[in-house]
Amino acid sequence: MKKILIAIVYIGLLPFMFLDCAPRGCSSGCSCSSCSSRCNCSSGCNCSGCGCSSRRPKRSNCHAGCHCSSCKSGNSSCCRPYGYVPKGCECIFKKKVKQKKEEKKLSNKEIIKKEYSKVAAGGCSCCSESCCGTGCGDNADLSKHIGYSQEELKKIPEANLGLGCGHPVSLGEIKNGYTVLDLGSGAGIDCFLAAKKVGKTGKVIGVDMTEAMIKKARINAKKYGFKNVEFRLGDIESMPVSDASIDIIISNCVINLVDDKYKVFKEAYRVLKPGGKMYVSDVVLLGDLTDKQKKDTKLLCACVSGALLKSDYVDKLKKAGFTVKIMGEDTKISKKWFNRTDLPIESMKFIAFKKS
Repeated sequence: MKKILIAIVYIGLLPFMFLDCAPRGCSSGCSCSSCSSRCNCSSGCNCSGCGCSSRRPKRSNCHAGCHCSSCKSGNSSCCRPYGYVPKGCECIFKKKVKQKKEEKKLSNKEIIKKEYSKVAAGGCSCCSESCCGTGCGDNADLSKHIGYSQEELKKIPEANLGLGCGHPVSLGEIKNGYTVLDLGSGAGIDCFLAAKKVGKTGKVIGVDMTEAMIKKARINAKKYGFKNVEFRLGDIESMPVSDASIDIIISNCVINLVDDKYKVFKEAYRVLKPGGKMYVSDVVLLGDLTDKQKKDTKLLCACVSGALLKSDYVDKLKKAGFTVKIMGEDTKISKKWFNRTDLPIESMKFIAFKKS
């Protein structure tokens, strides 16, 4: 008899448990598993008044991905037509998309471009203590440390942003009438120094990936009357330059910033004329960086964490077809830039020769 009574009670409760859920605030047709005291309705349900209905209106009151579990208690207008979600409601789909956008990491190239755009606007060097948070250094002083003369810096002060690690124009002969290409030309200082050497019959092309730098360099060229200099927006991994059209390539502390350095060297080999040369100052590693240093975006922009070991760098040059002659090595560059000695870096000056 006891078992019969239990069975009758159980059968009597079935409609409430699985069909209409009315005692829990959800109307007929809504799954009891989604009902709660705060009304949790699935997509397509009408949540008005916290009474669920399986009827899907032509314009669903809850658009795809939205539910009303986060509605404030007593809010009778949880989700409204036309996809409008008032304060107090939560759209799971939109929230996930927003999170994905926030979680998306910038590439090294994007990080560098962003930081060097700031440098172009403010004139503060990234290859200085400023990148490590101790204030903006003196660009002229930094440039004197790496080989520029006072006379050179006075002639075109706006073009000196203190971004180099050497003086590539001084590494070899640049003759009158030559066509010179500057990889990562910045505000144009090395282009302008080279322009004086090539004369009116020669030409200098500066390539930079940062719009702000190109704009600044063009303004400087116009201001100082350089008519034999042209600045082109582009990547040095894919140079906007014709094959075998360049006599000399110069580059000052830029190639270390590029992820695929071998690709840069192959491109350089392509655009150089037979017998052409590269005059380069760049940062290389003398030892491994710590994991923390490798992930440091400030050190990335400051020409450190993206650098290769010296041997790897030279091997990639040779693999691209160049013969390499190292002209100088400055192992004190870390002290000059950051006033610290824990970074295993040096500034390497070299000439790379293309076969005739």
